Amino acid sequence: MTPLKTVLVGAGGYAANYVKMLIDPKMTGELQLVAVVDPYAAASPEYDRFKHLPVYGQLSDFFAEHTADLAIISSPIHFHLEQCMTALDNGAHVLCEKPLVPTLAELDKLAEKARATGKSVAVGFQLSYASLMLQLKERILSGEFGKPISLKALVSWPRDWAYYMRSSWAGKLVSADGRAINDSVASNATAHYIHNMLFMLGTNITESAPLQSLSAECYRANDIDTFDTIIFRGKAAGADIFYTASHATDDTIHPTLEYTFENARIQIDIYKPDDYCTIYHNDGRVEQLDGDLDDGDWNKVVFTAQNIRGLRPQICDIETVRPFTAVIDSVFANTPFRTFNENFVVQDVENKRTYVKGLLTDLIEGHGQGKLPSEMGFPWAMA
Repeated sequence: MTPLKTVLVGAGGYAANYVKMLIDPKMTGELQLVAVVDPYAAASPEYDRFKHLPVYGQLSDFFAEHTADLAIISSPIHFHLEQCMTALDNGAHVLCEKPLVPTLAELDKLAEKARATGKSVAVGFQLSYASLMLQLKERILSGEFGKPISLKALVSWPRDWAYYMRSSWAGKLVSADGRAINDSVASNATAHYIHNMLFMLGTNITESAPLQSLSAECYRANDIDTFDTIIFRGKAAGADIFYTASHATDDTIHPTLEYTFENARIQIDIYKPDDYCTIYHNDGRVEQLDGDLDDGDWNKVVFTAQNIRGLRPQICDIETVRPFTAVIDSVFANTPFRTFNENFVVQDVENKRTYVKGLLTDLIEGHGQGKLPSEMGFPWAMA
């Protein structure tokens, strides 16, 4: 089997993980890294691993001299559309990190280009590629758990000032040259868990269910364009959807997913050392689902290569992420971003972060009841 020639766009940040995967001897039979595109490549922590390869500042410069079977794109959000289009126009398939693009309008443009070129676009929502999640989705599709009743996800990830200063696009609506970014706690940092709720309700292994209704409240404590806290409620595939995520809390709760069906309640604790997934069957059985949540990073690359070779369907592509993109598009188009009342905001100089007093306790209470903050009457919430 001839390895697929692969160009990597991005070398720092999360993209450094791709460098390590692509040079792993277990991967080299699938893919051959032939070049890296990053104007700041020398600053990558993995630079010594690829400095012997051609390095370019722009993807178009690479394609002016070379071809590739696959372009893996792990660059800032506002470059995704242009870089995906460039790769497709030059005959390459694409694996792009999440979020694929910030708006539905951009998603439509990319979908049209993919159809016109006949090339595939995979999306790096690695949770969708994790063996445990795929095993769980197969069981959901089999009807074992009955109809979905409610899916809930809660994430509390405090972020310090450095998080919002790490780049020129963090927390921004648009770039300096006017490109949409829409970076937020929902669209980027915790996007996996919104997507996963919709993905688990899809009618086949590659589909996600569209949200049929959406009510959201967005708040910010940090000095950003967008928001660091979101709570939303909706309906998908007849099930209630409820989501709570914040960067403005004072303590960490790693992603906790609770999926309730007619015949069972499924509890998934992301980052828990073991026993990620517990299934509480209505007949009294308690099952620990065996499987891995950490293999999604590897699987998304291998599965993409296998899809290009015609060996498997693409687990997560443009249409798979359309329902997620629609949620984000709706939030940004229709929801005011309110600033927390300054009386509740703490500037924690010692830990170099901003948080809201009592926010986490309130969010947990509202999440448990499936109510938005304004419905709970929290003093910091919108009227």
